[in-house]
Amino acid sequence: MNEDLVTIVTPATEFEANILAIVLKDNGIEAFVFATPTIGIGVPLSGGTSGVPLQVARHDVKRAKQVLLENKRHSIDIDWDELGPEGTDRPYRPSTRNKFFKVLAVLVLIWLLGSVLLSIVNFVFAL
Repeated sequence: MNEDLVTIVTPATEFEANILAIVLKDNGIEAFVFATPTIGIGVPLSGGTSGVPLQVARHDVKRAKQVLLENKRHSIDIDWDELGPEGTDRPYRPSTRNKFFKVLAVLVLIWLLGSVLLSIVNFVFAL
């Protein structure tokens, strides 16, 4: 697909984004969910992104929003108070606001490796 993709909504979870993508696909609109990898406890490894972007082709934006609004009127399965169909024409870029945690993780890793290395050196020279 050579068309620009536009984020029409950013649900909190991949599950919610996929439900909305299914609604769009059932109405003939190709939708894309760009989930982020997580570690075992559900912490995103995406550099601090918040939510999972649901995107459609630029020419489908108006129709997709219309389909989601229509589905909202007839749906009891989705908490629409949390999933208003708003989005942006800007390309999706992960947030960089959690760089602190990346730096902290690297420092903890260095500390752990240093501790292991120091224990090995102490063991070797204690013989």
